[in-house]
Amino acid sequence: MRIFDCDAAFGRGTAPLPRELETADALVAELDHCGIEQALVWHRDARERSPGQGNARMEALKGHPRLHRTCTVMPYTARETFTEAELFEYLQMEEIRAVRAFPLTHCFLLDSISCRDLLGLLSAYRVPLFVPLGEFHNQWQGVYALMRDFPHLTLVLTETGCWGQDRYFRPLVRNFPRFFLSTNRFETAGQLKSFVNDVGYERLLFGSGLPFNNPGGYIMMLARADISDEARQAIAHGNLAGLLGEVSL
Repeated sequence: MRIFDCDAAFGRGTAPLPRELETADALVAELDHCGIEQALVWHRDARERSPGQGNARMEALKGHPRLHRTCTVMPYTARETFTEAELFEYLQMEEIRAVRAFPLTHCFLLDSISCRDLLGLLSAYRVPLFVPLGEFHNQWQGVYALMRDFPHLTLVLTETGCWGQDRYFRPLVRNFPRFFLSTNRFETAGQLKSFVNDVGYERLLFGSGLPFNNPGGYIMMLARADISDEARQAIAHGNLAGLLGEVSL
């Protein structure tokens, strides 16, 4: 399989992990070890310290064509980050095609009151927004409210939990064509096959959650799942490549 990981991080965080990936070179070495071709990457400082600091550290990825940068976003409410116009210019200038948000950690609501202009911009230009489930206030209620208010937003939900959340996310997949899921924590036995057979494979993106998770289990799950090769390759690489190719900055 050609694997394009949608959820990998590097850098030393506030709490050390058993295996740190402090540099871009260390991340590339880990991808090589796991057989992962490319990754959509963020810096741990963006979540654990400040978005501005994490975004600045993404400069370290220049010169690594297999590592694709993301930008961590917040609303401009307290004048701490980009205005919407500045964000558009930054994404365009730096050729960044995806963003992330950590609203619970960064103390804001990802909704139409706090983030209307930001979410409108991302929706208009089809920029994928990656958010862990646990970063939504009220978790699934927050996800449902966001998609109701911004049905054209390309949202990729990560870290949905290991016990199976299908009753929550399958209705979102059926009702919102721009709602996607990362395989990070997609761990219930038979879940991948059931989802692909019932709903389709077009809304799943391979995500490892490096360095917080070991990618081996997710790779094995995808490699051995009783699904078609077409579905396997789409989840491993094609769906994410297609999303990034749709961005119209």
